[in-house]
Amino acid sequence: MRFLERLPPGTFLVGGGLLLNGLAAYAFLAVAARNLGPEAYTPVGMLWALSFMLGPGFFQPLEQETARTIASRFGQGVVPVVRSAAAIGGLVALGLALVATVAGPRMVGGLFDGESWLLVGLLLVVVGLGSAHLAKGVLAGLGRFGGYARYVVGEGLGRLLVLGLLVAVVSDGIGSYGLAIGLAPFVGIGAAMLGQRGLWTPGLPIPMSDLSRALGALLVASVATAVVLNVSPLAVETLASPGEGREPGRFLNALLVARIPLFFFQAVQAALLPQLSGLVGAGRYGELWGVLRRLLTIVGALGLAVVVVAAVAGPWAVEFAFGSEYAVARRDMVLLAASSVGLMVVLSLAQGLIACRCRGRMAIAWVAGLAAFPVVVALGSDLFLRVEVALITTVVLVAGVMAVLLANRIRREVTSSS
Repeated sequence: MRFLERLPPGTFLVGGGLLLNGLAAYAFLAVAARNLGPEAYTPVGMLWALSFMLGPGFFQPLEQETARTIASRFGQGVVPVVRSAAAIGGLVALGLALVATVAGPRMVGGLFDGESWLLVGLLLVVVGLGSAHLAKGVLAGLGRFGGYARYVVGEGLGRLLVLGLLVAVVSDGIGSYGLAIGLAPFVGIGAAMLGQRGLWTPGLPIPMSDLSRALGALLVASVATAVVLNVSPLAVETLASPGEGREPGRFLNALLVARIPLFFFQAVQAALLPQLSGLVGAGRYGELWGVLRRLLTIVGALGLAVVVVAAVAGPWAVEFAFGSEYAVARRDMVLLAASSVGLMVVLSLAQGLIACRCRGRMAIAWVAGLAAFPVVVALGSDLFLRVEVALITTVVLVAGVMAVLLANRIRREVTSSS
């Protein structure tokens, strides 16, 4: 089929890995939801949301810059890039670990409902995801999407494997679920590195500033991205009254089902950046815009189908996966699915801005959108609706700003080269 040929190289390989990872992730959360019950499940869900806010938020730029730098060096060696990236990533991980340790008592008493093992799980996540994003950046930059796929499979299945071992040997309490979340990235790294030969090639050294100079604006954008992606269940937790202890878990599960298409879009995102970076390096900006335009057309068509499916089968899917205690309204599923489609558009445009080295402009777009979230939340009273509308507003605003900025940059480059 012609539209499948338009997708970036590596999409299907990574997509297959993400399919298995997604099934394993939803299996893990379904087991947690059913075995722990809504009240005890909520702190595990908050660890899940917080982990994917801090991990990708702070380390996704490391993966993206590592992939871009390796892909643009055209065989000049991997080791110098990895040394610089590892030094930067290590400093970021150390800083996050120190903050988590200092804030630990408050987090344990609040988000984690007195479960200190969930804090241990969070610290493991910081170190594990920092290492994982570095490894994935190397593999994506070299076009080794088989290893990339093995990471995502190993992480997903490793989470279930660790949970099974802990439940069988130690305990079936909340702490086992937290440790399984924290240890999963290490299993994924081991799986990704199996059979890799000729990976660590020497080359001309590069100054750390080549990476760190680009990481500033990209880090702001990445943290804002992670906040937008994960803040909604944390917002529900913050806004819920003392008698609504089950609501954050219900909202999280509905969001997870609505985010299934976005989860698989990671395959496109991982394969897209090296392709777009190559086009920018060759000065082929017209082709870059063509690739993005075709991708956005596909996203729009599939997005309409996603919203329809969410309206028809979304509430049933939540109850089927997690149990009747987590039932949500059809309206909630439609709004959350619409926000997921919008996020796919945003992430596509973001890859174009990164490839064009417009990280500062991208950061402006994310921050502008994120600033709207608390404003819209404050205008409503319905616990779920106010958060859902705020999320959609944020996504639409970010997409609009990014589209304008990217179109202007490409138009300027095409004009100057003609």
